[in-house]
Amino acid sequence: MSDLDKNIFGQELVDQAAQFVANMNGSAIPQLGENRKKALNFLKDNGFPGPRAEEYKFTKLTKAISKKFDLSKYADVNELPQELINDIKAKHAGANVLFFVNGKYDTDNSEIVSPLEQLKIESLKDYAAANDINELFKDDSDPFAAQNNVYANDGVVAQIAKGKVVAAPVICYYISVNDGNANHGFIKNIYLANENSQADFVHFHLSFGNESTFINESKNYIVKQNANVSLYKIQEESPKAVYIGNTRVYQERDSVFSSYVFTLDGEVVRNNLHIEVDGEGCESNMYGLYLTKGKTHVDNHTTVDHRKPNCNSNELYKGVMDDQSRGVFNGKIFVQQAAQKTNAFQSNGNILLSDDAVVNTKPQLEIWADDVKCSHGCTTGQLDEEAIFYLRARGINKEKARSMILLANVAEVIEKVNLGWLKMEITDKVIERLNV
Repeated sequence: MSDLDKNIFGQELVDQAAQFVANMNGSAIPQLGENRKKALNFLKDNGFPGPRAEEYKFTKLTKAISKKFDLSKYADVNELPQELINDIKAKHAGANVLFFVNGKYDTDNSEIVSPLEQLKIESLKDYAAANDINELFKDDSDPFAAQNNVYANDGVVAQIAKGKVVAAPVICYYISVNDGNANHGFIKNIYLANENSQADFVHFHLSFGNESTFINESKNYIVKQNANVSLYKIQEESPKAVYIGNTRVYQERDSVFSSYVFTLDGEVVRNNLHIEVDGEGCESNMYGLYLTKGKTHVDNHTTVDHRKPNCNSNELYKGVMDDQSRGVFNGKIFVQQAAQKTNAFQSNGNILLSDDAVVNTKPQLEIWADDVKCSHGCTTGQLDEEAIFYLRARGINKEKARSMILLANVAEVIEKVNLGWLKMEITDKVIERLNV
């Protein structure tokens, strides 16, 4: 069958990807060439998710970016206001602060305070010149991961040295800026925690400008034996921002990986989290909170794949949807036959504040082992009117009572945050959103 005979959904996006590759000339990182070619061929053969694509059944991401962006060219490079940079650095004094603007690593404004023997930040280009990284990005089964493989030509590799604890958090600001025109960005980062190391990564996602923005990010975490990594992700995108993030995690024996995702704004936000537990004695934690309003659409897809015995995974996601917003949660737990004595727990709870708000939730559990403890479940409902009545009987007005009940409900996720300063900041943002 010729290319002309294929019925491809998102053909415009495929054509733009092909044109982008043709325009790269000598600017492409050569070590990524093999995967770039493979990813482009995947898109030519499969296109982008259409209305019947199961993994994107409730999130029309292809439609959200079609005919809005010129993805055949590089993103516009817009500088951040120096005042904003100074404010961020002052806010996080004593921490490592990295800036990524429209998919580009801003070396000049980033500031690394941890000693090199603890933390090494290297450009993706330099790291790829000395290391084979194609294996990390070989999975093109998700069309938007393939799209990232086609476009991404910038990023960093953050390495935590063996046996070291990075006391200062690694704070990354992913900022989208447009100056009167729709803009986009693609980035690919690697985070490597070597044996017996420990670090906290905090990612802030922001958008500035009145036009549409599209960001496609790929983040890979390799957590070596007995390493402990926490990833905090706070998303406050603009009402015209479309975001797709693929986070892939590989855990070795006795390692701990904890993910915390807080989504507060954006037009369409899709978070894909895939954890491969490939060693005994691992612990995997996944926590999420999404508060949506207006017409915001937030979709969290998570997968934890237990491959080895004696491991634990815990997952708790909660959402509050208002106005005409929509939430989507799809959580998969796989327990392979070799993963005996696995403990895996998953819970998703949602509250709808308006008749027009919608949530689609689908917890999934597939077990091939027989000596395990696993459970999953979801709840969806409205506010407890009896609880509101109880508070109003004690002199609290209705709106305040509603806000207090909501805060008590979502606090279970916030309390999981281990960084005191960040827990306070997230609490303040949630209190402001819920009008407590």
